[in-house]
Amino acid sequence: MSDEFIDINNYIAIVYTYKTVGISKLYEHYVKDQELLLLKGLIKGEISVLQTCNRAETYLYTYNKEEFKDFLQKLDEIHGKQISKDAMILKGEDAVKHLFEVSSGLDSLAIGEYEILRQLKESIEKSKKLGLSSEKLEFLFKNAIKVGRKIRQQTEISKGKTGIYALAVEYAKHVSNNNIGNVKIAIVGAGEIGNKLALMLKNEGAQNVTIFNRTYEKALEVANKYGFKAEPLDFDKINNYDIVFVAIYYDKKINLPNPKLVIDLSVPQIVLGNNVITLENLRSISEKIMETKILSLQKAEELIHIEIENFKNEIIKYNQNRLISKFMKRIEDIREAEINRAYAEILKHANDKEEIKNIIDKMTNSMLKKIFSPLFETVRKNEDMANYINNIFEILSNGNISNSKTEETKEK
Repeated sequence: MSDEFIDINNYIAIVYTYKTVGISKLYEHYVKDQELLLLKGLIKGEISVLQTCNRAETYLYTYNKEEFKDFLQKLDEIHGKQISKDAMILKGEDAVKHLFEVSSGLDSLAIGEYEILRQLKESIEKSKKLGLSSEKLEFLFKNAIKVGRKIRQQTEISKGKTGIYALAVEYAKHVSNNNIGNVKIAIVGAGEIGNKLALMLKNEGAQNVTIFNRTYEKALEVANKYGFKAEPLDFDKINNYDIVFVAIYYDKKINLPNPKLVIDLSVPQIVLGNNVITLENLRSISEKIMETKILSLQKAEELIHIEIENFKNEIIKYNQNRLISKFMKRIEDIREAEINRAYAEILKHANDKEEIKNIIDKMTNSMLKKIFSPLFETVRKNEDMANYINNIFEILSNGNISNSKTEETKEK
């Protein structure tokens, strides 16, 4: 199959998740942007990486399976150890099915969470911006996002509180006896997670919240957005709060013994102690919630099976449109060449109307023969019309059909 057409068998997923390597080890499998650019040089195809607190997954569209082996070896080299042995490698339809399950929230730590849809969109946009991916992976990711939305519309998989951060806030509410408005709360980190936690706490009625961050200006920016306080990072001060949410990278382990509850969403975990709840703990809570959604999970799996078949049909349509586009371009190239040749001849016989008419007649006949004679030749030799469609552009691919060849066809 030509490289410009999509072959579902060329999709590959290299998967590490909280289920396969554990949350505490997941960060060891992340790939940096500069490393991705290095890896891109090893394959002819496309790359996109989906990295969250739940997963570190690399999606490829590759034309050469040998290149994939080189890719895995380089991945090991970058990480300084053989991480490829920990990977779940999915190919073709299995890779597509997995991404559809991811987009539907079935493979998330918090079943049915919506956040993954935004993460998928940002992932493919980033890879395009870096020059790592193009139409093939974009086609897959857009379909995955569409499937994710459809599953949520047609099942109750996302009913109720969903998302790992929502679970964290719900746990904090439970510990505070649903009196979170009067509890002294610290959010450590003013990044994406800190922002989301601040918003959720604001919506739950929390009032006494302080944002701590290494960069004070960033903490102040988030605090001002929600009417909270801001402080530079200071663990001694943080130790005096009732409930603490932590979502930063820190190269040391710390203890915060005084708070009633510490929810550490960092990867890897940085806070130790009996008062600490981690992503692993939230995972067990999510699994209990999942038990209440068995019917929705079953229906979602059934819908995904249908959507995979729909995806295959979308690939057929994509390839058909490419085929038609390629065909019409070839016709346009022939037409333009014949017009230029006829125009040159007309200039030589500007005053001879009969000759001009003859030139136009020859031009149109030549165009028709050059467009259709190769097709007719193939029809004569190939009884299998499906194979004929696939071979049609191999015949036209050289871009030139000689006049003598046209005359041979005319004689036949």
